[in-house]
Amino acid sequence: MRLTDHIAEEKMSGLQIRAVIVAITLVVLDGYDVSLTSFAAPYIEKGFGVSKAQLGLVMSGALIGMLVGSIIVAPLADRIGRRKMGVISTVTIAIGMFIGPFATPETGTWPLVVSRVVTGIGVGSLVAVVGVILAEYTGKRVYALVMAVYAAAINIGGLLGSMIVGPMLGARGWQFGWWVGFALSALAAVATFAFLPESLAWLSEGRRADSLRRLNALLTKMRRPALEALPESDSKGVKAKGSLRTVFTGRTGFYTLLMIVGYVAYMLSFYFMTNWAPSAVASANHNPALAPQLVTAFSIGGILGNVLFGFLGDKLNVRLLAPVFLILATATLSLFGIAGPGMPTAWWTLFLASFFVCSGTAAFYAIVPTLYPTLARSTGFGVVIGVGRFGGIAAPIVGGAAFDAGMGMGAAFTVFALPMLVAGLCVLALHLVQRRSDAPDAQPQPALAGTSV
Repeated sequence: MRLTDHIAEEKMSGLQIRAVIVAITLVVLDGYDVSLTSFAAPYIEKGFGVSKAQLGLVMSGALIGMLVGSIIVAPLADRIGRRKMGVISTVTIAIGMFIGPFATPETGTWPLVVSRVVTGIGVGSLVAVVGVILAEYTGKRVYALVMAVYAAAINIGGLLGSMIVGPMLGARGWQFGWWVGFALSALAAVATFAFLPESLAWLSEGRRADSLRRLNALLTKMRRPALEALPESDSKGVKAKGSLRTVFTGRTGFYTLLMIVGYVAYMLSFYFMTNWAPSAVASANHNPALAPQLVTAFSIGGILGNVLFGFLGDKLNVRLLAPVFLILATATLSLFGIAGPGMPTAWWTLFLASFFVCSGTAAFYAIVPTLYPTLARSTGFGVVIGVGRFGGIAAPIVGGAAFDAGMGMGAAFTVFALPMLVAGLCVLALHLVQRRSDAPDAQPQPALAGTSV
């Protein structure tokens, strides 16, 4: 039994509760950062006089950064530690937010694109840290609740932003959203440095000469007995081959390929909905103030859907549950487009679509880390989530071009809903392949979630 298995069975200490609170707060911040352009887009479009295709490039900036952050930056967490990477990530987000407000009609939108790229790098690398910390420090008795809140936290950030900051943009300008993001990110960097503990599994792998001392210091704070020696590693193969080679070879390499294809498809649908649903309704009604209201619908639906998915996933196999939710997501997202931009119908149909669509994030975040050993976990998670961002990058740009070409809401949202079927089939294929695998030879599953969310 691994060290984290023992901790999961016992009552949570104050240090563990603090770690969970800080980690979830960071995800809420990510939700605000990612959704910011969704409710600020109509004000940016009006202020800069840009086409929807140009606006789509601004929207894609964060996804480009998240691609870089997930693939190139996040794997460094397996070398330097998850806590240090968390601090670096939040500082990067703050820098990105600081750049944005300096964009003017004279400079064009390129400072906004740079801002979103830098912010995305921070968000992409932070994602690979937070999930691991949460899983290691959460007790088994509250695991379902914590992971449900974790899955919903990004929608909570979008909801708070659209409800509190969104209505202020008309009077204060779109720049206000970026200044709020900068202030919150700077505070988050300080909180991460002061309160976020290091990954227990990472310390137990002995990547530093003082790993045992630091691990025992954390165990003492958690009221656990100190260790005389580091536990046996579950990553001997990773140390021999390297984390990147581990991720792409053998059975694990096939799992990686399946998840990359599925996540690219899912991101294509998800970010088309996230970026263009509020903007399309606001533009059709010639009322920019409707965009924050649609982001609110999207956020509330995503929160409730993630919570339900989280609790069901603790009782059912998530690799079977996810395809069901993704099929329903395909149908309801198409329904949103067909129903049209009339209010309040658009609000309720987007709420329903988000309820099912957002569960895909929870599914991939729960499944992917369980496929890799400790020292390849951030690398594997970062590669899958990072490459998947190609779908997210393409969605706002291709979607903007489709709308500029005259495609209506019904056709556009139906076409961009279909990739979620591909995502569901990839998850189902993973389940079938793993079920056929010989259990004694199967790679031990880390203590992240097993088959639950």
